Amino acid sequence: MIILKLKYLINFYKSKLLKRKCKKLFENKKIEFDKIISKKKFSNKWFLNNIDLFNFFLPSDKKKNFNYLEIGCFEGLSSFYVLSEYENVNAFLLDIWETPDKNSELSKINFSLVEKAFDENLSGFDFIKMKGDSVNSMKKLFVQNEKFDFIYIDGSHNGEDILSDAIESFKILKDNGLIFFDDFLQHDNQRNIQSYEGIGKFLDLYSKYLSIEYFQNSLVVKKNNNWRDGRAV
Repeated sequence: MIILKLKYLINFYKSKLLKRKCKKLFENKKIEFDKIISKKKFSNKWFLNNIDLFNFFLPSDKKKNFNYLEIGCFEGLSSFYVLSEYENVNAFLLDIWETPDKNSELSKINFSLVEKAFDENLSGFDFIKMKGDSVNSMKKLFVQNEKFDFIYIDGSHNGEDILSDAIESFKILKDNGLIFFDDFLQHDNQRNIQSYEGIGKFLDLYSKYLSIEYFQNSLVVKKNNNWRDGRAV
């Protein structure tokens, strides 16, 4: 982790300043949203840590039409925010809604209840729900020629899974589109490959085809126009 931070030290400190700016700009927005979700079935509020960045990087025009993919929806808190803020968003919401593996820290969670809460929380919104493995699902989206302006990756935090999700996401990301990775500067002794190791490999492989827009515990990258249909040009 330290090596990765040092490698992107300038990005890290620039993003630290941006983080402070966003916190001031959108503090009231976070308070308002917290009141709204108190009436919903959310057992946690992890997403509130990212709401400032979503406000900064998502379109300022709330009526703008754009394509949004979310990988790892859980009870739908971040999904609820995007759908409630943007009436014209074309949202694809993807989750496996089952225990990732027997050694996962989430193994004690009843995912059938989590999925039920997701369905109830997002009742009344228009979106496409995708249940299944993230890589296989994104491969299908690639074949269907679906392209996205914004992809939020908050699924498995195992390094190899994040690398796979990042690669498949990049293939279906539009030019100048953004990928938002959550909680990647973490260390978990139960993981063979850490989140930041998977992200580090992704950044090495795709450095010519992206720019780093934000680098703290979350990472935001933008795709440039040197990539076409899964092939470098």
